[in-house]
Amino acid sequence: MPNLIHQSENFLKYKAIRDAAFELGVDSFGAARADIVADAGRFVQWLANGHAGEMQYLSRNTELRIDPRRLLPEAKSIIVIGLNYYPTSDDAEKMSGPFKVARYAWGDDYHNTLRRILKKLRSHLKTMEPSLAGRICVDTAPFMDKYWAKMAGLGWTGKHSNLVSREFGSWLLLGSLVINCEIDSYDSPGLDHCGQCHACLDSCPTGALFALYQLDATRCISFWTIESKANKIPPPIASKLDQWIFGCDICLSVCPFNKFQKPRLNGTFRRRDEISQLEAGQAMNLSTDEFEDKYGGSPIKRPGAEGIRRNYKAAVGNIKKGDI
Repeated sequence: MPNLIHQSENFLKYKAIRDAAFELGVDSFGAARADIVADAGRFVQWLANGHAGEMQYLSRNTELRIDPRRLLPEAKSIIVIGLNYYPTSDDAEKMSGPFKVARYAWGDDYHNTLRRILKKLRSHLKTMEPSLAGRICVDTAPFMDKYWAKMAGLGWTGKHSNLVSREFGSWLLLGSLVINCEIDSYDSPGLDHCGQCHACLDSCPTGALFALYQLDATRCISFWTIESKANKIPPPIASKLDQWIFGCDICLSVCPFNKFQKPRLNGTFRRRDEISQLEAGQAMNLSTDEFEDKYGGSPIKRPGAEGIRRNYKAAVGNIKKGDI
């Protein structure tokens, strides 16, 4: 891998870091200066309005979320990587139904894939700069992943509140490395190209996208089928599940910038055979142990066997006779 230290000053070289990241298989890359999150007040207000629902963990460690320099002492830079997970035609042809599973969960757990890459990148940086310290953030740390992806130039926050890329549409999974070293160049924040489009808002069957760039998790299909610990999905949501039993791709799928989408290259996102069993309803009666054995290395494990059974019960009411 390339030398990462700027020869005349004590800065890491942006180009060398980027080249090293692409050698490790990333699809998108950027870097930003570590600083206080500019729109932190909006996030705090979103929490205060109750839009996080049961996700109380989002209210914890708020000071770490809004200032990465508290997450990692003396943080100077944030390196952000994106992995494209849009399915290949072979993956898509295996869709069975009648139930639906969000595309990001078709393969192996993306947390593990991103962490492996970021660990290798951090290790390489440390060989060039022994004093380097780095904190890996992949979705579970108190860290605003999408904000920093925007600040690092990977894209912009779409009106569906997810990242949109001019290279990959809405299909990037994100991971970040917060480091205590400066870089000799940083990316400009991604510019918003949504314009007057509001296709994502119009497409949401439950009205979870209640305003531009605003998501109410308590109305979101993904929240109810993945994060919620409730024993039953409320009837107003259940009646509009459209057979989704894990996550939801609706607002992502309708984005016009998906004209830039391209099939994934990373093999860990290859569709697992067990996903077809989920879609066909064959996982409905798995015991907890059977469920763990089958889906332990997949994002599907998040709601657990009980959560998946709950989701089936809610979705089956929308199935037409003869479909299952």
